[in-house]
Amino acid sequence: MASAETSAKRVLSPEEQAAVWEDRTLSQIFHVTLKPDQKVNADYHFLKSASEELQANGSDLRLKTSMLDDVILSLCGELGTTVVPLEYLLASWRRAVQYQRSVRESRLDQRRLDVLKEARRFCLSYIGYCFTIPDMFENCKAPRTLAAYLLIDPDNEHGMSVELLRDLTEQITEDEGLESIFKIAIEEMRAKLAVTDMTDDYLKYLTAFQRIVSVKPLATLITTLPSFAAEDALAENIETTSFLGPLLRISPLQPKMTMAYFKNVKRQPQGRVEDSIRGLRSTSHNIQDALFEIVNAFIRLSPEIRNKTLDFFARVINLSHKRRAIQVDPTKLPSDGFWINATVVITRFCDPFVMDMTFSKISKVEVEYFRRNPRIDISDETKLSSDENTSKEYYSQKADGVSNFISEIFFLAVAYNYYGFLGTVEAAEILNRDLQDLESHLEHFKELREKLRARGVPFPADRELMIIKMEQQLDAGNAMEVAMQVAIGDSMLYPKFLTFARFLLVWLLRLVSPNRSYPGERLQFPLPDEIPAEYANLPEYFFEVIGDYYSYAGRVFPNSINHADELVMFSIVFLRMSNYVKNPERKSRLVELLHYGLTPARGKPNGFLGDILLNQKFATEHLLNALMNFYIDIETQYYHKFSARYHISQIVQRVWINKAYREKLESESQHNERLFVRFVALLLNDVTLIMDNSLTALADINKLTQELQNADAMSPEDRKSKETALSKAERDAKQYTQLTNETIKMVKLFTAAIPNAFCISELVDRLAAMLDYNLEALVGPKASNLRVENPDKYFFKPRQLLAEVGTVYLNLKDNHAFAEAVAKDGRSYKPEIFERLVGLLNKYKLKKDEEINAIRHFAATVEVLRKEMEAGEEELGDIPDAYLDPILCTLMLDPVTLPSSRQVVDRQTIASHLLSDPKDPFNRSPLRMEEVIPSKFPTVQVCCLQN
Repeated sequence: MASAETSAKRVLSPEEQAAVWEDRTLSQIFHVTLKPDQKVNADYHFLKSASEELQANGSDLRLKTSMLDDVILSLCGELGTTVVPLEYLLASWRRAVQYQRSVRESRLDQRRLDVLKEARRFCLSYIGYCFTIPDMFENCKAPRTLAAYLLIDPDNEHGMSVELLRDLTEQITEDEGLESIFKIAIEEMRAKLAVTDMTDDYLKYLTAFQRIVSVKPLATLITTLPSFAAEDALAENIETTSFLGPLLRISPLQPKMTMAYFKNVKRQPQGRVEDSIRGLRSTSHNIQDALFEIVNAFIRLSPEIRNKTLDFFARVINLSHKRRAIQVDPTKLPSDGFWINATVVITRFCDPFVMDMTFSKISKVEVEYFRRNPRIDISDETKLSSDENTSKEYYSQKADGVSNFISEIFFLAVAYNYYGFLGTVEAAEILNRDLQDLESHLEHFKELREKLRARGVPFPADRELMIIKMEQQLDAGNAMEVAMQVAIGDSMLYPKFLTFARFLLVWLLRLVSPNRSYPGERLQFPLPDEIPAEYANLPEYFFEVIGDYYSYAGRVFPNSINHADELVMFSIVFLRMSNYVKNPERKSRLVELLHYGLTPARGKPNGFLGDILLNQKFATEHLLNALMNFYIDIETQYYHKFSARYHISQIVQRVWINKAYREKLESESQHNERLFVRFVALLLNDVTLIMDNSLTALADINKLTQELQNADAMSPEDRKSKETALSKAERDAKQYTQLTNETIKMVKLFTAAIPNAFCISELVDRLAAMLDYNLEALVGPKASNLRVENPDKYFFKPRQLLAEVGTVYLNLKDNHAFAEAVAKDGRSYKPEIFERLVGLLNKYKLKKDEEINAIRHFAATVEVLRKEMEAGEEELGDIPDAYLDPILCTLMLDPVTLPSSRQVVDRQTIASHLLSDPKDPFNRSPLRMEEVIPSKFPTVQVCCLQN
């Protein structure tokens, strides 16, 4: 019987086998069948009408590629509104692709290959029709928009994968309608993303655009949209109306996001806050990776599209010059989140050349960029060492050639680091200060409320509403402050930013080095007096990027700073070469970062710069001179000079352990006397001024504290006024006392190293007057006014300060000129002041016995000299006015005439004056010591005076 059954089976011909394979394959791809008795599974649809028609014609009930048009039309007609043709076709296309992958096409004949290709082509054609002719299928459920399908997960059977998008783009050249539909879809997605934040489902937009731009024809299509160039956008809306803007604004700094994670952050467990910060940083990194991938797709498309992309980023900069202004409305500019993401993306394009530790491509960065019709507008930027007119003339002379991509991206990255990331760092610091002020005001109102309630007085309703509003503002501000730390406190970002800053500073050093030979050759220092025009006309922010990054990192991430040799060299070079950076504020950041570089950090007792500053030959040879130069340069910047000089004093103290610096100071005093004398004169002025301010503030604290003890007897206005005055006095005391302590220490170190250099004629009187004045303030009759509660709060340590002053006297005690200067100090010198000093030093054991005896002996010497001087003056008698110095009313020993005012003064008097103020004291015209004219007394009268 088995033999009979076998013989009954007919062997199929190759043609019939192919037809069977085609039927089975198409049935599996499209989930349809023509056989009424065949039920593969519930997903398969029986095409009844088509089956009956074939049966009536006597045809085989087999699917063929030639029937596909009828298949889809029949299916949609029979199933009516229960089928969405597009979704059916998307699923069929996916099965067709999977089927192709599952078989080895090399084993299929051409006919079968053609079946698979035709099935796939058929799906693509009708998918396109679904979007371009949505009403071609009557009575069928309408599909969603293309944008909606683009946002579906590509692994979903109705999603649109990269492979599908590539297939579809092949039809765009043939179907203009499909191109238009894609443009509409992309614009729809862009507009929705512009009102989406991280609390919403932003990720589907981000991944959709990643897929779209990975398909070159679609990426090219995007660049033809008006939103890509954003030529009509303004600073306040460019991040929502442009194509890239909505992508770049996705950030944890979006207001809804900050409140979602950090509402009531002060009351959240610290561990929870830290977990949120870590999680958001990880998410931010993923977002920034995706953004770079998207932008990189445009950069690599073609030179024309690369230029369009760079134009967009440059346009943002050109619209946002007010971002770092003193007063700025943040609603009129792109958000901080946008700036952070854009900075990370743009800087990442610099990695291939800035990460090269040999700087092999540094010559590729062409400074001629700004003279070749640059994208970035720097016309309103303050220049490093050039005024506006000079800069305009320089840039009016156009350079030949076209800038390469390295130059384009480098200069764009410098601007984004300044306006972008560092702008957010600055915004965070401003926010912190504003929150402190708001919290202070809130506490004041709450205290007032409690006092009124204690007295049974109702608290005004409007004030209660004000408290509620302030609490809400404070909570939102605290949330934003923590959110900002997600970005600016991200230790993963700083190594990249610092690597970029290092490349920038080396590039600037190369620009000022002779023949642009650095870093290939050793820097020749000092630099020429003539500043290269290419450097002088660069924007100031090139300098600020370096100072801001290293200064902030030095405080927050000191261990992230590596390869700091160039940083030390850069700082010293531009601190010493005063004319190379005209704004002293810019150089103050260099002093600040050197200071933080010497601050002990984890595992580095000398800080991240200590070993270099103590051992690098360039540093030991030039640092001290550079600091002295800058100490002088910063004199005119009243609001910045004290903090800068505080940092200088700290730096000096920390490097003083190296004998080379002490020897260098002595060398400067001998071979660079003009600089040394000017520096010491300002140093002594500072001691007098800041110590006076410090002691005045302490006295005010003492007085106001006592007065406020009787606050109940005051009017609210008086009380508020005195509280404000007390707060100011406390701030002043903290600032000036710290600076006093450090400056006195520096004087002590210097006078110990080279005492005789401080006793030259131009300095000795000033030095003696300073010491006597401050000694009287510390131990004189008014010293009791300096008693304050908790003096450590104001860094006030009177005994330590007194010991430091005593040490300075000891350092100079053997110099006769100094003893004479103290003796003739008629303003502050009194023998009883030295008696009081000796008594306190002895009482509190502030000095050894031999040191106290030395001060006692010095005081006795000074008193003898004072009496001799008084006797000499009595013997001399009255001096005619013509021989008196008009400034000090003392006998002129070396009279000189001032060239503009024609006044006759003593040479030493005017020399001392010019150390503090380089102007004629009588008419305020500029004056240099070399310009004074020697004068003479009448011979007879001089003889009379001498006799």
